Parts: sequence; C-alpha cells; structure tokens
Amino acid sequence: MSSQLPETNSDPRELIYQKLGQIALALGSPSRLKLIQILSQSPRTVEELSERSGQSVANTSQHLQRMAKEGLVACQRQGVSRIYRLANPRVLELWESLQLLAHELFPQLDEAEVALTDATLHAEATAAEVVEAVIDKKAVLLDVRESEESGATPVPESLWVPMEQLKAELKRLPRQKTIYVFCRGRYCGLASQAVKALRAAGFKAYRLRESSFRLNQLLGSGRKPRQK
Repeated sequence: MSSQLPETNSDPRELIYQKLGQIALALGSPSRLKLIQILSQSPRTVEELSERSGQSVANTSQHLQRMAKEGLVACQRQGVSRIYRLANPRVLELWESLQLLAHELFPQLDEAEVALTDATLHAEATAAEVVEAVIDKKAVLLDVRESEESGATPVPESLWVPMEQLKAELKRLPRQKTIYVFCRGRYCGLASQAVKALRAAGFKAYRLRESSFRLNQLLGSGRKPRQK
C-alpha cells in the first residue's frame, strides 16, 4: 500500500509538514512501536504479531493498517495469511534513532534498560571496537535469536546459536576468545540470558546493546572501521 499525500490547497511547505505530521502520528503509539520492533527482526503474520505484542488480532490489524496507510509497513498475502514487513529500511533507522534520542532526553530510561538487561553483563568495548576484534578473529559475535529472525536479518561474521540450543552447543565456542552476544536490540533479554549461561560455563562473555541493523551497518561492508 503506497502512502498518499494529503489533499490541501495550501503552499508546498504546508503540504510537507502535514505529511510529516501524519507519519509522526502513525508512529505515536506504544503499540505500533512494539510492532515495529518485532518487524525489525523479520516479517510476521498478523496472528504472530498479535501474540508477540500482547494485543488482540483486531487491534493489531488496525495498527498495521494505519502504518501501512503511511507507507511504514507493507503487506503480502500468502495463502490465507497476511505477512507484514517494514516497508523501508529508513523506518528501522528512525526507530533506532528514536531510542537514542529518548535516552538522551530522559536518562531515567537507562534505569529501565538496566532492569531489563543487567548492566554488569554489558560490554565495555564500543561497538566499533567489538567489530574490529571480530573481523580480526580475536572475538566471536554470537547471535542467539530465533531462526526466522536470524535468517531474515543475518549479520556477517556472526555465529548463530539460538538461545534454546546454547547449552548443547557450548563445545562449538572457542574458550580462548571473548564472546559478544547480541539479540533483538537494547531492550531484549535473550542476550543477557545467554551471557549468564556462558559465564557460568567459564566463558568470557558480554552482551551488546546493538541490534542486527546497527551491526550490519558496521560489518556489512566487510571492511575494518576506520580508527578515529
């Protein structure tokens, strides 16, 4: 579904701000932001989105239609199912930028993040430093997301071991290297669970706040990031 410009007799500047306002309104809902976060990992059916977001199918469908009207998500029919995905990578970029801005404006959100993820598990190294170590084969980047998510948004240089299989796959991991674990982003608890399991097994492990989107920005080119 393509986004339509608002009907107006005003000057072009007014048209621009009206459209920007409509897009902002479409994003201005906690329920819709939850859906964007879920879709940032992989396309999903309405029913899957309903279950994962804790909303009814009817409400989920309404939110999706509102975002589709503004071109934020797209829908594809597959048999009797409707599969939704983010319509443009810029939507995910905006979602990640919104998180960064929110934490800068309201440091109290850091406390909520710590409650979700445990600050003692966070990596002290910057994302760029982690990427450099991974490219140099000095560290391991571990993806503990579900297969659908890892397959839809893969990260170069990463090793995929879903959380439910981690303990059975510990022998695959090199004990002499630091392991950096990522999942669905800064508010996801999967990486924290994985790090706790790895540390209990004697590994040196840390969780990353960065999502697959951000890691792909750093790793996608396959080149080392430049030193600042």
